[in-house]
Amino acid sequence: MIDQASRLRELMGKSTTAVNDDRRPEAADTRVIAVTSGKGGVGKTTVAVNVALLLAERGNRVLAVDADLGLANVDVMLGLNPARHLGRLLVSECAAEDIAEEGPLGVKVISGGSGLRELAEADEFGRESLREKLRAYYPKFDFVVIDTSPGIGDHVLGFLRDADEILLVTTPEPTSLRDTYAATKAIFGKVPGAQPSLVVNMASSESAAAGAVNALNSVTQKFLDRRYDDWFRIESDPIIGRAICDRRPAALSYPRSPSVTSLRRIARTLMDTGAQIAKPVQTGGRQLVLG
Repeated sequence: MIDQASRLRELMGKSTTAVNDDRRPEAADTRVIAVTSGKGGVGKTTVAVNVALLLAERGNRVLAVDADLGLANVDVMLGLNPARHLGRLLVSECAAEDIAEEGPLGVKVISGGSGLRELAEADEFGRESLREKLRAYYPKFDFVVIDTSPGIGDHVLGFLRDADEILLVTTPEPTSLRDTYAATKAIFGKVPGAQPSLVVNMASSESAAAGAVNALNSVTQKFLDRRYDDWFRIESDPIIGRAICDRRPAALSYPRSPSVTSLRRIARTLMDTGAQIAKPVQTGGRQLVLG
């Protein structure tokens, strides 16, 4: 990985927030991190859950929001059985703090529920009301990690517009890369100011991840005049499936595993740069920093 904090200071003239004892920056504002993907099955929820825990591990106040409306799994991965879920926010008198439950390492968790038609079929007015209630709760935290639905639906884009940073999760598989391109196009076209950070999950090697990024860049450069020149790789690791079956996240059960080491690098970068992940993108022959 490049020294992203140095790049941010050099190219944007902003210094990073001081960190004491590898814990959260003092007086840091709430940073909202949306974790999304072009398709399901790429490990998006695994990334969201473990990054949230690894941020909390370093003393941050963290809220995890399962915004995979109607098909949520964050509570399952955390071993929780919440009595309340996101659908309650469609009821006028209910506030976000009323449905948040305590998870591991003090992470507050808002479950998205599962199989809830009222969430999956909510109109834009209902979805905006839901997001407004969530936004009112965010200032209580240092980091908010939102696990969105996969794809490029309006409800996904709404949550992405609320985020300071977007982690776009993909895998080296051609079908995943195709859908990642579609998601990239939608994000740049419909989320003003958004600059997604690419996370290549389930990569067997650095070269496999690089090959996937090169394949994606060949399309984004041609049709969007943009490319990902910096990215995160999460190693393919059998312990992830084991952790999901155990309903205990890998960050807690296997903290020294290769995949958790990769995820911890993401969490540390979010902290070290005040959650401003500097990503270079080539546009019109000129390198820009995305943060």
